[in-house]
Amino acid sequence: MINKWMKNIRKYKLIIIAVIVFLVLFISLATSMRNNKSGAVQKGGFNIISSISNKFVSIRDSFSGSAKQKEIEQLKAENAKLKTQLIENTISSDNLKQLQALQKSLKFVTDKNSSAFVSADIVAKNSGNYYKTFTISAGSAQGVKTDSIVVNGEGLVGRVYEISKNYCKAISILDNRTPISFEIVGRNNDTGMIMQNTKVVQISDESLVKGYMFDSNSPVKVGEMITTSGLGLYPSGIPIGKIEQVIPDDKNILKYVVVRPFVDFTNLNKVMIFNKIDTES
Repeated sequence: MINKWMKNIRKYKLIIIAVIVFLVLFISLATSMRNNKSGAVQKGGFNIISSISNKFVSIRDSFSGSAKQKEIEQLKAENAKLKTQLIENTISSDNLKQLQALQKSLKFVTDKNSSAFVSADIVAKNSGNYYKTFTISAGSAQGVKTDSIVVNGEGLVGRVYEISKNYCKAISILDNRTPISFEIVGRNNDTGMIMQNTKVVQISDESLVKGYMFDSNSPVKVGEMITTSGLGLYPSGIPIGKIEQVIPDDKNILKYVVVRPFVDFTNLNKVMIFNKIDTES
């Protein structure tokens, strides 16, 4: 019964308020008239009406402001949700690209001269724009060894030079401690060596590598691609880059080359690590 009465009050709340206001106004006017204060009656009436009007405006504005605030909060929540979805979609897209790149790199490590591979993340790097030395989230516990080979979906990244249980440090082919025997694609008897510490050729672009052809009469041309030759540390067939410049030696002893790597050394995330199997042992 009480609940029903309370519901009726809520239902007719505005009507009840209007009736009360009317009664207050009526009583005030009657009191003023009884005291024969006609000017005061008018003034009092206007004051009461103005006061009531102001109260209703205040109530209206309060409800209106509350509604607007609620709408703003809802919009903020929806905006935050959309931002979160956008970030999640971007991360998912980036992860997919990285996984696709790692899948491409598998073709470099399924060779008969390569051991089982480990996929890992690069978690730290040297200062500067280019990845020359960096730390990878895999170590001896995952089968990584000193001189393990590091690749990604674009080609040769570098090699491991220091290991711990769950991490290792690697140097990229941009570092001058990484000599690499290579061959011209399509001419496996036309070979050379990437040697960043070659002082005869000076390059200011840190994203390039330099080296030389073993045969000074090599027909090597700008635009030709090079891969690892299989001599030394690296198995054959891993893409290195494209010849960007050919520089003959003044003494005609060597022919120097400048190479643009296929790997983007300003943006490395996921890599594959594997060991070359020595087929002669």
